[in-house]
Amino acid sequence: MQKANTRPIKRNKDVEIPKLSLIHSKKLRILLSTATVGIIMIAVSFYYPPIAEDTSTQTTGIVFGALFAIVPITLLHLKETQRKDNIDKNLPLFLLALSSAVQSGANLIRAIETTADRNMGPLTPELRNLRANISWGMPIEDAFQNFANRTGTKMSRRVSTLLEMSLKIGGDIRANLEMIQQHVTDLQNLEKDRKASLAPYTYTIYISFAVFLGISVILSSQFFSEFLVIQKMLIDSPGITDGGMFSSIINMDIEALNTILFNMSLIEAVFGGLAAGKIGSGNYVSGMKHIIIMIVMAVVAFSLI
Repeated sequence: MQKANTRPIKRNKDVEIPKLSLIHSKKLRILLSTATVGIIMIAVSFYYPPIAEDTSTQTTGIVFGALFAIVPITLLHLKETQRKDNIDKNLPLFLLALSSAVQSGANLIRAIETTADRNMGPLTPELRNLRANISWGMPIEDAFQNFANRTGTKMSRRVSTLLEMSLKIGGDIRANLEMIQQHVTDLQNLEKDRKASLAPYTYTIYISFAVFLGISVILSSQFFSEFLVIQKMLIDSPGITDGGMFSSIINMDIEALNTILFNMSLIEAVFGGLAAGKIGSGNYVSGMKHIIIMIVMAVVAFSLI
């Protein structure tokens, strides 16, 4: 059984916890600021008379206020998702480097320290932090747990657990590393196959939403516009507007119908985006980007009417 490294504790510049804390606090301030501005825009749309009296302008103000509040959160989430994806993509390379180092005669701890100097994208800072924790004398279990928490992916947690078990159990470390690498590669291939097989369903959501927008635009620009012509003709023809069907046509609010169609498109954008996020990435938070895209499509389509 291999033993943990017991070298004297020394300072290492690989760990920058204060800097990470500063970054997180800065992100929090940005999110709070944009959310506050978005809430103010929504409140103004409800209570500022020049905007609140116009239904279409009020709805547009509410939509842009909501977008202003959620777009920064969505961008930060996309950036974090991309970081985690890059970490998972580099895990097989990390395991291969460990296997090569062990084959050359190094123990697993020394192999981890050597591998941390390689360029593996977002995984490299986390490996250097792991190396620093080990060199400071942190228990191996805590060091791997900290590594898993910092990377924040299910795959890295699994790899950390398997590496920790390999250290405790001992035996043929190289064979264990090859097995872990094959396991991680198989899981990533399964995830790729899942995304490839579910991609057409995401496209179907966008196609159905585009069809709905097309029908709404045609109704508003062609069908409802004819009602305006008929209303004008009935108003200019005295004696025809005395009750019945003609009076209902005259009293029809075409602007309200357009607003209803616009609100329906927003509702479909929200639920369609959430469904697309769940299908494509496995979580509803990823659907925020689809919601934003669909809402922008709806605003552009109805602004052309």
